[in-house]
Amino acid sequence: MDIKILAVLALWRDSATHAEKTLAQFEAMESVLRKRNIKCVFGFLENDSKDSTAQILVNWVRKHAGFVISETIGAPKWGSVASLERVRYQARYRNAILDTFNNYYDYDYLLVADTDVKWETTLIEEMIDRLDENDSWGMISPNTVQNVRDYVEDTDRLSYFDSWSLKDQDDNQCLTFAANPFLRKEDRDAWEQCLPVSCNSAFGSIAMVKAEAMDCEDGVEWAVVDGVEHWEFCAGIRSNGYEVIADPELTAMIEHKKEVVPHPQVLEHQKERLAQAVSKS
Repeated sequence: MDIKILAVLALWRDSATHAEKTLAQFEAMESVLRKRNIKCVFGFLENDSKDSTAQILVNWVRKHAGFVISETIGAPKWGSVASLERVRYQARYRNAILDTFNNYYDYDYLLVADTDVKWETTLIEEMIDRLDENDSWGMISPNTVQNVRDYVEDTDRLSYFDSWSLKDQDDNQCLTFAANPFLRKEDRDAWEQCLPVSCNSAFGSIAMVKAEAMDCEDGVEWAVVDGVEHWEFCAGIRSNGYEVIADPELTAMIEHKKEVVPHPQVLEHQKERLAQAVSKS
């Protein structure tokens, strides 16, 4: 059986407190995939850490296949906020790793993962399997939820996390603080039935991409035109004739350390958007 290569891309900064847990996830994934003749190559970029993140990563990669890019550039530290300047930095960091992968490795899949997202090893296998089973699928992301209830429809279901990256096929940016983040009726119905939804953009803090879906003359990379960097990355995949899929049957988790309560005006806006979408359907 031929050996396939999974390239793993992750960004780090001041991550010493959670690096051990994240790297343990990668080790468990690597162990399981090895039995399936899938070899992992890790590409990490760390910038401006004030703690021991850089050394932790270097020590870890010495025992695994891959590389660490470490930069001290005095970049601002935003946290998880919706900032165009932040996503420009994120795009540059990810492209630096991707360029190294493209120049030095012949890989079959690319896993892009935030370092604070929690997932079971089975998620990685399922994403690979679903890409293999569906020729038109170029990228797949899970239903990554956060420990914040569904405020939009007022339920106790956990809300979808990465709504800024998620855009439907009408280019609607999806709902924030909602368990079902979609606006179009066909997408909402599919999500409730745990059926995959073809999108213009999706990330979910962790996503799997077929290498062939990024294979074109100019390449596919992250860029910021008027929004989050994943919009342009996903647009490149779609321009190559592949679908970007959000799959509600696959799950991951983001756990906020502090309670998150939406601003009343933000929440009212999301409810109004959903009501308008429902009235049109």
